[in-house]
Amino acid sequence: MSSSSDQRAESLSGLDGVAVGAVLAEQRQMIAQRLLDGVSGAEVVVAQTDLVDALIIGRYRNAARQGGDAMMTAGFQHCCLVAIGGYGRRELSPYSDIDLMVLFRPEAAKVVPEFVRQVLHPLWDVGFQVGHSVRTIADCLSLGLSDATVRTSMMEARFLTGNAQLFQEFHAAYFRKVATVAVDKYLDQKLAERRREYEKFGETVYLLEPNVKKSQGGLRDLHLLQWAGIARYQAPTIRELSDRGMLSRQDYVVVSEAREFLLRVRGLLHVHAGMAQEILSFEEQVWLAARFGFEDRPHLLAVEQFMQQYYRHTMGLHEATTRFVQRCKSRSLWARLAGWLPTAKLEKYFVLSGEVLTVPIELRPRVIESPALLMRLFDLARSKRVAIEPALVEEIHRHMEGLADEGFRTPDVSRIFMSILAGPGTAATLEAMHRAHLLEKLIPVCSSVRGLMQFNQYHKYTVDEHSLLAVAKVESFAQDQGMLGEVYREVKRRDLLHLAVFLHDMGKGQEEDHSEVGRRIAEEMATRLGLDEAERRTVAFLVHRHLLMAHTAFRRDPNDEKVVMPFAREVGTPEVLRKLLVLTAADIAAVGPGVLTKWKESLLIELYVRTMQEVSGEREAADAPERLKSIVSEVMRQPAFAGQTDISSQWVEGQLRQFPLRYAYGTSPRRIASHLSTIRRLTAGEVLADSEFNEGLGTCEYAVVAFNDVIPGIFSKIAGVMAANGLQILDAQILTRLDGVVVDTFQVTDPDYKGAPPQDRLESIGAMIRSVLQGKEAVEAVVQRGTRMSASRLIRPARQATEVRIDNETSERYTIVDIFADDRQGLLYVITHAIFRQGLSVHAARISTRLDQVADVFYVTDAQGKKVEHAEQIELVRQGIWKEIEEFLGVKAA
Repeated sequence: MSSSSDQRAESLSGLDGVAVGAVLAEQRQMIAQRLLDGVSGAEVVVAQTDLVDALIIGRYRNAARQGGDAMMTAGFQHCCLVAIGGYGRRELSPYSDIDLMVLFRPEAAKVVPEFVRQVLHPLWDVGFQVGHSVRTIADCLSLGLSDATVRTSMMEARFLTGNAQLFQEFHAAYFRKVATVAVDKYLDQKLAERRREYEKFGETVYLLEPNVKKSQGGLRDLHLLQWAGIARYQAPTIRELSDRGMLSRQDYVVVSEAREFLLRVRGLLHVHAGMAQEILSFEEQVWLAARFGFEDRPHLLAVEQFMQQYYRHTMGLHEATTRFVQRCKSRSLWARLAGWLPTAKLEKYFVLSGEVLTVPIELRPRVIESPALLMRLFDLARSKRVAIEPALVEEIHRHMEGLADEGFRTPDVSRIFMSILAGPGTAATLEAMHRAHLLEKLIPVCSSVRGLMQFNQYHKYTVDEHSLLAVAKVESFAQDQGMLGEVYREVKRRDLLHLAVFLHDMGKGQEEDHSEVGRRIAEEMATRLGLDEAERRTVAFLVHRHLLMAHTAFRRDPNDEKVVMPFAREVGTPEVLRKLLVLTAADIAAVGPGVLTKWKESLLIELYVRTMQEVSGEREAADAPERLKSIVSEVMRQPAFAGQTDISSQWVEGQLRQFPLRYAYGTSPRRIASHLSTIRRLTAGEVLADSEFNEGLGTCEYAVVAFNDVIPGIFSKIAGVMAANGLQILDAQILTRLDGVVVDTFQVTDPDYKGAPPQDRLESIGAMIRSVLQGKEAVEAVVQRGTRMSASRLIRPARQATEVRIDNETSERYTIVDIFADDRQGLLYVITHAIFRQGLSVHAARISTRLDQVADVFYVTDAQGKKVEHAEQIELVRQGIWKEIEEFLGVKAA
């Protein structure tokens, strides 16, 4: 402890609790202001630690001096105060918890409890979060050997005050008998502990709202590296590890910069919240982006620039930690023996040793300096389905910056890259090349999208992570037993498909629309790779129009020729259609878990089937009778029809033909049977509600069956009941059959219950829907009674503009209303009620409220069953719906 710190401790030792609290508040405010003024994160944690040191040492000395001879003797001869954990590392953020250990000799055992109380109670009184333990050296050794968490905290022990010789005895014994013993077992325990934290706090660096301490790539990764360094090399700092050659210079720079960045971010989070805040929420990201000096650009928000920097630091830290900890682990006996066994030499430069591909040390300079040989290394690993030795990947990464880009623009490199793209194993190989920073030598734009977040709640991953995951999703279709798998296996040029999938979002982060930028990137890449004109056109089309199929399938009715024919003309050929279908499905699936629902998949497949009939000249198979008969056969075997001998396959097929085709293709046979059983019981004026919990998806499906003349505004009223009960609508479909039967199906989550809601909950909501639709209760009363709509809040970075578009061109029979708005609980009710108030009837709808902005589509007619065609009426409808949405969202945002 420095003399100035010692003097500071002495000055604080005589203060009472109130005075200490005032000093603490004043000093905290000064540290906070320094941080806001731009001081480094490292300086802040040191300043905060020094402040806490002075306060705690002062209280310790005061307790010893005022407690009589016994306390004085105990405090300065038989005890010492030790900082452990993060406090021991001198890494306190403004509101970090403090971990202390009182180390004592057995002869002071009787005095220690009272002495500790005298030290700690004043600290608790001024609001310090202090955790403490009281141990002898023997306790420390025993606990350190039996508990990995305790072992870790004491490895970072730092002497504060008391008997320094006692601390030295503890430190020497601890490192000799605990800290350096069974290192491999200890590292395995810490890695397992870290994996559990990843599961809880985020298994990807690219989590949109990460925990800066415990998510992957957070400060805990740095701590893991330091713990491994202490255990294996007795080096307590990353500087010492670097100076001794244990940590490469490149990794030292990456880790040091990440540490500084994360410490500053964490410190600012604490200061802004006035408490220990570790979650980097959307709101905090916006605030921090401004504190770090980022400004919005036309094509890139300040917050996106800030988070790109965050992800680059955390990815670098995570990769460096993974490499270092792996090196700290001893080679197993088998691995040492395997080193003496013969290895398979491949193509002169490469060696296959077990499940690892490597390059002999003497040949590495030649391989690393040759782009073609580097590419061959990754292609061999792909084809043999083995990993490249981690130390070799690290070496490639270190040398990549020094390699000229031109060396990667040769026919040999292009040929090998196309081999990698052809698969199988394309996604894993691209991911390994991305980690080694090799991919951006082939596709330069990869560097600009590395760690580039998309500031919305739709995309769960950054652009580069999303692109790699999309390729993995495409390849996973090879094992899919449904239509997607069938189509993927029919694709002839998977190299072109995988290239387009990887490139589809590479235009993001630019001022121009990302699809336009992407088209140019695709054309440049196709030319560089030596593709012919037809191949270039295919790749460029898939990238440029990668959103076309989703927009068409989710927002338009493929039963309408005016929808299918323009789409078919754009696609052109069956092979391009196959590629576009699997690209679209993979793109949606790679957005986040559960985004590609079975319903969405069925809508894509329905459009695919309709379009394939046009582009392949097989239109006479429009109704796909064989497939429909197969579905009928499946439906007939369902439990809902067990024992009902009066139900025939002809009746089931006739019922299905009353529905749009997508219903049969997109609904499970079990649910079809349930719906048809309900329809069979339906009488005029009656409303039937059927509900079921889907264990796999964690969602409830509510199916409401009635005749369409039971009450005006059926869809709107059901949406109102659900909003009032706090149900969050994920997907909804309204289907009016040819015979006038309405089957409205809602996929919802019920936040009040974890897992399946009780049966009485399902029944009560069903009863409320029936009551409203039969006119026994007004939906307005139900909504007013339900407090959920005003209480719910979905975290959003910023309000987006609401758009209401009227389309009279696409459909012959219906006016189409497209609505784009912020997603809020209850919004669907507001929209459908607004449509109802305009005197319109909804005949079909495409609803998805998963996105950060809903994109809801309604096929409507006026009271006479006709399109809304007069310009004045169109504008009244548009303005009326827009106004009600804006009023609702304005209240919700307030």
